[in-house]
Amino acid sequence: MIDFMDYIVHAFGASTDWNPDNSYSSLTATSDALVSFETPSTLALHVSSLSTPNFATSYTLSTLGQIDGSISYLYSTVPLAHIPSQTTSIPLNQLVRGYKDIRLPIGVQEKRQPLSEDERKPTLLHATLALPPPSVLTGLYARRINPDTLLCLSLYSKSINSPVVHGPPPASVLAHLQHDTGRYSIEGLGSSDNALLGVRGLWNFGLAPDHSSQDEDIVVGDLTDFPTGLPLPPQLDVVTAYHNRLASKPSLLSAGAEFYYSPFSHVIGLSTGLRFTTLAPHITPTPSDPVSRTDRLSPNKPLAGTSASLLSSAGHSLLTPSGVSHSSFPYTMTLTCTPLTGSISSTYSVRPTPNLALSSRFDFNFYSYESRYVVGGELWRRGRTVGANATDVDWVRTRTHDWFSVAERDLKDERVQREEENVIKFRVDDGWNVKALWTGRVKSLLVSAGVSVSPVLRSASAPVSVGGIVARSSDGDVGVNVKRWTGSVGVSIAYST
Repeated sequence: MIDFMDYIVHAFGASTDWNPDNSYSSLTATSDALVSFETPSTLALHVSSLSTPNFATSYTLSTLGQIDGSISYLYSTVPLAHIPSQTTSIPLNQLVRGYKDIRLPIGVQEKRQPLSEDERKPTLLHATLALPPPSVLTGLYARRINPDTLLCLSLYSKSINSPVVHGPPPASVLAHLQHDTGRYSIEGLGSSDNALLGVRGLWNFGLAPDHSSQDEDIVVGDLTDFPTGLPLPPQLDVVTAYHNRLASKPSLLSAGAEFYYSPFSHVIGLSTGLRFTTLAPHITPTPSDPVSRTDRLSPNKPLAGTSASLLSSAGHSLLTPSGVSHSSFPYTMTLTCTPLTGSISSTYSVRPTPNLALSSRFDFNFYSYESRYVVGGELWRRGRTVGANATDVDWVRTRTHDWFSVAERDLKDERVQREEENVIKFRVDDGWNVKALWTGRVKSLLVSAGVSVSPVLRSASAPVSVGGIVARSSDGDVGVNVKRWTGSVGVSIAYST
């Protein structure tokens, strides 16, 4: 479960039409969420608040032998009053990272609206102070330079009592500049720690428009302005065909790479990767449906026989609340390679049902011939649909049906469903390291409880009999390998308003 401040930062990006999935760093986000999640190892309490539409605070208190905590503040020039901030109203899938339904990049769906000259550029400031001493201060400055470019400055500072001779410096600054056009994304990074420089990029295949539709000065007006019987302009036919092709696109293939170099320590890093994923369907909303600018889509007709056609004909999802891709079930495959270290990793994630997602990852090293296999998944328990089953109080709902507006009834039903939803995440590798995590709501609190168990093999030099098995070492001494299990248990409680 991500903390409240990360949720606000993500909401800032969503409010400014920024797509976090169109980045090389997010290439394996789905598999990482299912097989590389962290479990709490302490008893932690998080109290957060969106005090004003532009200001948020968060306080954390945890204990593991000693009591520590943190204080966080966040300011955004973009008002965020429209996002749910109360614990009972935040969708659980916004706080628990799991299988992601990737959509077409925003820059491909429609051209981003440029910022006006008098419009203030979206800016975010975020700082966290971890206590007690030695205290650590982390900060973030994010600014949308233009609709396609994002600048981020990250600060790390640690209080010390004596000068550091060896090891990382007590303070460092990381600059991150990302340019996202939808078809491709390029990022540049620079860190004051050893003057580390890096560049990474991601390219999406099959999204290029036809050469005949490159003219961006085409202005398409209302179709009713054309006299009946006259053919449409050829430019309009090309643009419409291009948007229809994107809307019916069932999958997306992306390729990317990254390169790092430090002139001081002469550290070199290089990796490359591929991602093939099914896309969430693009359904044309009805004229009566309120749609935001980022949700507007070009007129199109989904492919016959796909789940998209079922969605468009029924007006709502028949298979899953978040929409189903064009194939029978959503899946994502990735392949990453690090040539310098000889490691290669392949993942396969699938969501066979709306409430179940599974993922596997296989790692192999060409130099050492070592391998590792990990499997994981998540199981959701959705809230019951209000009114789906006949009860003894149906007559009460019928009598009070006209007391509330449609929006108020939908909000009440949605809150009932959210109170009952929870998710269980699990993972196990070939070394029998097991992790399990449960996240759900208890009254007005968000509770996340996790357990981590791993075996430890220890050898004894004296003759020891465990289960009737006695082992003798190669030098003649009698010994036995004893497998003992160690683990940790933790609980995280969050409340926000």
